[in-house]
Amino acid sequence: MNERQADVLIVGAGVVGLSVAYYAASAGANVLVLEKGEIGCGSSWGNAGLIVPSYFEPLPGPGVVADGVKHLFDQEGYFGIKVRPDLRFTSWLVRFARHCNRREFHSHSELFMKLNQEGLQVHLELARLGGREYDFSQKGLLYLFLTKKRLAQARERAARARDSGIESEVLSGEEVRAAEPAAGRAVVGGIRYASDAGLDPARFVEWIARQAAAWGVRFMTQTEVFDFHLGRNRVNSVLTTKGEFRGEQVVLAGGAWLAPLGRRMGMNLPVEGGKGISQTFSNPKMNVRQPLILDEHHVAVTPLLSALRITGALELSGLDMTLSPERVRGIHRSAGLYLPLMEPLRPSEVWRGLRPCTPDGLPLVGRLRSFHNVIVAGGHDTKGMTLGPLTGQHVTRLLAGQSTGEVEQKLSPARFRL
Repeated sequence: MNERQADVLIVGAGVVGLSVAYYAASAGANVLVLEKGEIGCGSSWGNAGLIVPSYFEPLPGPGVVADGVKHLFDQEGYFGIKVRPDLRFTSWLVRFARHCNRREFHSHSELFMKLNQEGLQVHLELARLGGREYDFSQKGLLYLFLTKKRLAQARERAARARDSGIESEVLSGEEVRAAEPAAGRAVVGGIRYASDAGLDPARFVEWIARQAAAWGVRFMTQTEVFDFHLGRNRVNSVLTTKGEFRGEQVVLAGGAWLAPLGRRMGMNLPVEGGKGISQTFSNPKMNVRQPLILDEHHVAVTPLLSALRITGALELSGLDMTLSPERVRGIHRSAGLYLPLMEPLRPSEVWRGLRPCTPDGLPLVGRLRSFHNVIVAGGHDTKGMTLGPLTGQHVTRLLAGQSTGEVEQKLSPARFRL
């Protein structure tokens, strides 16, 4: 097989694409990965790095639309929409609103409880191989609350999680400050999930890329896919800025760029970019003992090796990578409400990435009905790091012609008639 051919051709080298490459190659496939930038340079690079069985609720849900409208014009708020004259985006928003119902919210939450726990187990297996190389740790995740109302709602959520085997502990304000001395007096309570874990996301994607390369995976970086040669019910070849490539099977793992890739095939893949922002503080004068979620303001706090990272915001902005200084300031100020010692800190790095979001909040994982040799793997929004390696295993089974059961049924692109 020549250098421009492979059994499996993967478009995208984020955590999902790299996981597919690793597991497919270890199962015996000849794998080639095409990446328009560098390995892991998208939303897999600077995120919070949390592996979160506790974070099981989908993006759409009851009250989400009203809450979103309330924060829509708050330039420093955690949610935003870049309004643009795009009928596809309007259609996506209408679909999203339709999925904000109680029935789907609960059924999708139950599915994520199962998938997230399976995702954790896969991460634990990988960590046994090389967790020290990417600072994997299982310190749990502590949610902090400023209001008793949100704490009461979170206790109900924790009770549902316990029914699915996700254990938690409710803490008073004083107990929170004993467990996390950086928490301020404004924090009224917390909930700790013991099984959640964390890692350095940049080091993790570098590590799994090395493992994939050890199995013979080839990488073509700075190689942008701009078109496809289509045959009858299949993709015959992929056209890139570095020439034409062929694969017996093609996996689209392009993250927020899935929609434009799909359009080149005549498919409307309903994926929107949800911009997230992280700020990293090198050698800070304060740090936290464990990863935190600052609940009311939707900010994650992650202790890294000699650094501290805060991550927040979700701005539906398509592929626009513009960085809003107001939103950057808003995330920092929000963190200071819970962690007063953060207020004087200044970030050494500000980063943004585009989370791939679907209108029903579930990932797209499965074959396209119109192209039998194409599998889509993406749309994980904020759960990409948790579910990336698990998705790699599921896609590897699909490549081998095996069923993935419930996952194949519920995450298939066929639910959008694709």
